[in-house]
Amino acid sequence: MTAIVTRVHLRSGAEGDFARWQAALTRAAGEAPGFVSLEVAPVAPEASDWHVVQRFRDAAALAAWRDGPARAACLTALAPLLHPDHPAAPDEAAPDFHDLACVTEVIATRVEPGREPAFRAWAEAAQAAQAQFPGYAGTLVQAPLPPQIPYWTTLVRFATPAQLDAWLGSPERQALLRQADPAVATWTSRRLAAPFAGWFPEEGGAAPPAWKQTALVLLVLFPVVMLEIRFLSPLTAGLPTAVATFIGNAISVSLVSWLLMGLATAALGWWLTPAPNRRRRIEFLGACVMLGLYAAEIALFTVLP
Repeated sequence: MTAIVTRVHLRSGAEGDFARWQAALTRAAGEAPGFVSLEVAPVAPEASDWHVVQRFRDAAALAAWRDGPARAACLTALAPLLHPDHPAAPDEAAPDFHDLACVTEVIATRVEPGREPAFRAWAEAAQAAQAQFPGYAGTLVQAPLPPQIPYWTTLVRFATPAQLDAWLGSPERQALLRQADPAVATWTSRRLAAPFAGWFPEEGGAAPPAWKQTALVLLVLFPVVMLEIRFLSPLTAGLPTAVATFIGNAISVSLVSWLLMGLATAALGWWLTPAPNRRRRIEFLGACVMLGLYAAEIALFTVLP
């Protein structure tokens, strides 16, 4: 195991202190040998339950961090922020939180050799500030992995594009940027709005949640794959496996990208981006429709000779 998750349930009113705690933890973990990344993510936007994922290069580095004094000090500082009915739970093997429905700014920072402490101090202040903004949905901080990745990578997540833009354009962030020393680090950033952004145009400034996008891709991809197994596989059986697989994937991707996703998003647009005043009813109805369509596809290909 090279990654663990610490589950946090905050007491009411501890949000500001927790933002500062995240920043201090990020700095402490970033200074530990073998550090790869630290990810802070809420269970849901605006939730009081958080997951803190700590990743290291190998099991020995993780064990040294997990049992070391720096992390112990961070956990001691965290204890007063926890809900009294939900004390700290034992660490667990870390799941993957990259499918969290949100919008993400990806920041790549190249730090001058020997200036890492100055960069960490500045990044700690930035983390403490952004974590207090409405819609904040966690961060991932990844250390350089030379020679392939020579820069620090930071993913800053917010629930909506408007909330992310509010942070990026805020006076607090502008003040932090003025404090940044270009002799220490230079950075670039780009917006990562959604995992299937090319298939899902943004309506009203926000793409559909990632789980809906994934559900719709599954709906249209499953029958294509099943039809290929039934009708294409016998035709490519004599070809090398790599060639046959490439042909099948090329057909699948082409059909999904250029035909089926357009039809599906047009037919189910009412569910992908529901009107706010009827959201709960539409969400329920859409989930029932999707389950019905899944069941129909499975039934059809079960009886197909």
